[in-house]
Amino acid sequence: MDPLRVYQYSNPGRLIFGPGASAELKKEINVKDKPLIVTDEGIAHVGILKTVRDLLVEAGVDHQVFDRVLADPPMEVVEEAAALYEEKGCTAIISLGGGSSMDAAKAVAAVSTHKGTLKEYLTGKPVEGPLPPLYAIPTTAGTGSEVTETVVISDVENKVKLAFKSPHVVARVALLDPLLLSSIPPKIAAETGADALTHAIESCMAPGSNAITEALALSAITMIFNNLPQFVASSQDVAAAGQMLLASCMAGLAFKNTSIGLAHALAHPVGSYFHVGHGLACALYLPAVMEFNAPVCAEKLASVAGAAGVDVRGLSPERATAEAVHAVRRLFATVSLPKTFSEMGIEFKLQPKMVDDAFAQPPAKNSPRPADRDQIRTLYTLPEITG
Repeated sequence: MDPLRVYQYSNPGRLIFGPGASAELKKEINVKDKPLIVTDEGIAHVGILKTVRDLLVEAGVDHQVFDRVLADPPMEVVEEAAALYEEKGCTAIISLGGGSSMDAAKAVAAVSTHKGTLKEYLTGKPVEGPLPPLYAIPTTAGTGSEVTETVVISDVENKVKLAFKSPHVVARVALLDPLLLSSIPPKIAAETGADALTHAIESCMAPGSNAITEALALSAITMIFNNLPQFVASSQDVAAAGQMLLASCMAGLAFKNTSIGLAHALAHPVGSYFHVGHGLACALYLPAVMEFNAPVCAEKLASVAGAAGVDVRGLSPERATAEAVHAVRRLFATVSLPKTFSEMGIEFKLQPKMVDDAFAQPPAKNSPRPADRDQIRTLYTLPEITG
């Protein structure tokens, strides 16, 4: 780390963590506000939505519910939620769920407050503030979206994910309650954990990483390696759930300031074209991207190896980097994440537009080793991934 370098670090809103932390919503929300809860049917089905609604009723807070968020939320879903927000005269938003619900909620806040269509914001129109009060209650341990200023929405017709960033969409308060993670299936626990690990490692590798972001990201890596297998084995393990929730949040705090990298740029088109979950798509490409970047950030990846529990004493940075990649692959195997498309029953055929889409993704420009189109094509067609 260059001791003479000037850098910045931005903090989001407040965090409230611990078993039962969601109950603090009663104290945080203004009784005069009328929030729209943005969530999905799964959250409603397992009873988490009722828990939050009961808290609002106890606090005397009138509210509305939109529970039709889909994975990788399409623009049409966001527009439907925004229409409900306006129709019911809502004045605040509660995002309840995983990254999809949080992204949808942020987008609703933007399009419901100022003039401008969602497509305009996703293609460069700045989001002006202020926005309605946003409260985030994550129910997965992966995206870190409760502390980030990024919104990712799907353009289903064109098979592409679009994004915008604004400090105005950061939640005023994030309530991190590990008790709300108790119904996560093992597959989702593993995939969202892989997403959090990708955030942390890509933040470490990012050209804009600094002492603060690296401290957060490396701590998150250690917590994930120490707790993800237990969390996948039993999401009712409150200690493991809490550590994963914190790790996801800390990785979010890191990449909020550094941005993410090439693994995410590759993953987004895979999700759009093959309907692979985001965390799993990241897991497919993270080890290969680490190897791709190794020539220019071996020392950073050596730190990743140490955080993953590898004894790096006496190892060269290059050898420690190889151990970091092996450690990631072992962890993903331990939690039964497939490592090839064929293991998922998918016949991978590279669509030419996927290369262009990945190359155009902002995370691709944030790679410590920039990749051209031919290198992206090579990464997409690696035999150990395509199967």
